[in-house]
Parts: sequence; C-alpha cells; structure tokens
Amino acid sequence: MKKPLIGINPYYFNYRDSFWNATREKYYKAIWLTGGIPVTVHHPSDDVFIEEIARTVDALVMVGGPDIPCDLYGGKNPELLDNDIMLPNRESFDRRLFQEVQLLNKPVLSICVGLQHINVIYGGSLHEDIKTLTDSSINHGEFNGDVTYHNVDLKKGSYIYSVLGKKTVRVASAHHQCIQKLGAGLSVSGVAPDGIIESVEDTKRPDSFLAVQWHPEIMSEDKDQLRLFQWVCEEGINRRT
Repeated sequence: MKKPLIGINPYYFNYRDSFWNATREKYYKAIWLTGGIPVTVHHPSDDVFIEEIARTVDALVMVGGPDIPCDLYGGKNPELLDNDIMLPNRESFDRRLFQEVQLLNKPVLSICVGLQHINVIYGGSLHEDIKTLTDSSINHGEFNGDVTYHNVDLKKGSYIYSVLGKKTVRVASAHHQCIQKLGAGLSVSGVAPDGIIESVEDTKRPDSFLAVQWHPEIMSEDKDQLRLFQWVCEEGINRRT
C-alpha cells in the first residue's frame, strides 16, 4: 500500500535578507517512524493552489511556531508577545490550508501554536503570557527556550482518550501562551494539573483533528506520543477517496 503523504506547514522567517521556510527534523523523524512520508508545503503565489495542496496530501501536521498577532483574537496585551510574531503570510496560509483539509475530511495533527491557531480560527482567544495573566502553578517551558515535562489528564470519552487509551500522559512543554476563551464548537479534552487547556476537539466531528498544546515530536521514543503521529498517518490512508 502506498505510504501516506503528510503535509507540514512551514516555519517562515527572515534570514540574511531572504524569507525561508523550514521544518524541524524531529517532525520528519516522527512521521517516518510511523509510516508516513513527510513533505513541507509552502505559501503559493495564488491562493487557488491551497486547494490543490489540500487535495494532494493525505493528512496535515500543523507544527509549533511564533505567537499569533493579538489583532486576530482581540488580544489586549501585545506588549507580552514574544519578539517572534507569526507573519501574515504564514497565518493566512495555515488558516486556509487547515480549512481546506477539513472540508476534504482529511486528518490533522495540530501541535502547540497549531492548537492555539485552531482555537482562534474557531473564534476563541489566547492569554498572551501564561506567567503574567494566569494563576498557573507549574512550569510550561518557554517558546524557543527550555523544555519542561508535566502530566496531562485526558477527558474520559474524548476522542484523544480513545486514541491514546489512557487518562494521564507525560508531555514535553515549551510555550508561554495558552487558550483563554475556548472557540465556539470546540470542547476541552485534556488539561494540565493547573487547569491550562492542553487538548481540544471539534464537538461535531471529534475525529477530524487532534490538537495538543504540547510537543509530541520531542518525545518520539515514547509510544504514547508516537501514537499521535501514527494516528495521522493511519487515518491519512483510511480516508483516501
């Protein structure tokens, strides 16, 4: 059977007077380990090609990345954003590609800022900085900084609970933002010990995506974390038309 082609949205940044798109190798390795063929996609010159990209890939992995601009969710604390802010080209491309893949009923694994972006797409909002704006009692790490590890409790009966088959998982965390207001049509499927939302799903189509705040690609030696990539690869094959 032909291996599933897994599209990965790009990191997009300016370096030495040029814009670059890139993918951290850990994402590629996790997809290879679970039977998929990873490929980084890029912003086309014409938006019509986004539909073609969505039709071509079997599934999508939305990777981590910089802070989402405040104006997209009515944020009141732009001074708390990291210096690295998601550029408009990436934000609009990620949004459109996610929506097109969803229309085709192809699976999505969404990681870190990918979860935050889905929440914004569904009309939700974010805390610009966990330490400043929440009563968080654990260390969630830092974007582009140190990784920390903590437990996440999964809601029994949620889709991610059925995928991982357990109530509590150990995760790798590296973020300074989190969900504030949950987007319309989303439900919480996992939380950290301090109550910060760690996974969400669509209330009408829970199997349409897995969205997690943590970084499973960092823990590819852990069978629970690798199971998330295995899911997106297997569903990419199962939902082929």
